[in-house]
Amino acid sequence: MKQIAIVQLLEWAYRHELTKTERPGGRIGPSMSSSWVSVDQYGLLGTVIDASINGYGVVPMFMDEGEPHPDAVLVAEAVAGLADAQISIGDDWTPFPEWADTDGLVAACVARVRPRLLSITGEQIQAMLIARAVLGRKPDWRGDEPGRTMITKSGKPSWFIKETRRDAYGNPIVCEVEGLHPRSRRPKPGAYRRYRLTEDVAGLAEDRFRRTVWALAARHVAQEVAGRLLSHQLTAEVPTLAPWAAVAGLELRGDPSHVVSLFL
Repeated sequence: MKQIAIVQLLEWAYRHELTKTERPGGRIGPSMSSSWVSVDQYGLLGTVIDASINGYGVVPMFMDEGEPHPDAVLVAEAVAGLADAQISIGDDWTPFPEWADTDGLVAACVARVRPRLLSITGEQIQAMLIARAVLGRKPDWRGDEPGRTMITKSGKPSWFIKETRRDAYGNPIVCEVEGLHPRSRRPKPGAYRRYRLTEDVAGLAEDRFRRTVWALAARHVAQEVAGRLLSHQLTAEVPTLAPWAAVAGLELRGDPSHVVSLFL
C-alpha cells in the first residue's frame, strides 16, 4: 500500500480521480451544490469558473479514463459528510498570539470580525477543502503586525474624554466625546489621545481562521478514511492548526483560549 499524507490524498482524489465522473459512461457521486464551490474558487482565482461541476464538486474531464479509484470515492464521501459541520470559537480565541497587542486594538478588530467567522457553513468548509485540493495550495496565513498611528483631525492630534450622560430613559451611560475645550482649544482635564492600527487586520484574521478550519476539516477526513483505504495508507502527517504559533515558537497545546473546534 502506498504511504500518503491526508493533504496529498485529497489532492490526488480531486485532481486526478474524481474528475472522471459525469461524462458518458461515468457515475454521479454524492450530490454537492456547485454554487458554493464557485464562490470559493472565485476567492482563490479572482474569476468564476464557467464550467459544469460534477457530483463531487469538480469540473469533469471530457475523456474516458475509467471510473474514479475507490479510495478517491471514499475521500469524497468523507468530505460530503462535512455538509452539516459547525464551528465553535473559544471565548478568548486570537489568531495573533505572537503579537503583544498591549493596547487591545488588534483584539478589538478580531472581535468585530468574529460574528462573520462564526457564520461559516458546512458547505463552505467543503468548498474550501475541495478548492484547495484542486489547486494544490494551502490557505495563506502570513502577514505583518501593523503599527499604530495617532488619530488626528485636520492634521492635529485629536483629544477625547469620557463623560457620563443619561439616555432617553434616564439611565446613566458613559460616552466618549470631544476632549478639547471649545474656546481655548486646549485639552480638558482628563483628556487623552487615541491611536488606530496602520492596517486593518480583519482580513488576515479571517485568513488564519480559514486556515485552522481547513486543517480541522482535513483532519476529520483523515479520521473517517483511516483503515478503510484499499491502496493507500495514511501517514501521521496532518496540517498544523496554527502554523503562525509554531513559527513564532509558541505552543498552544489544549489552550482553550486559542481553540477553534469543528462539530458534526
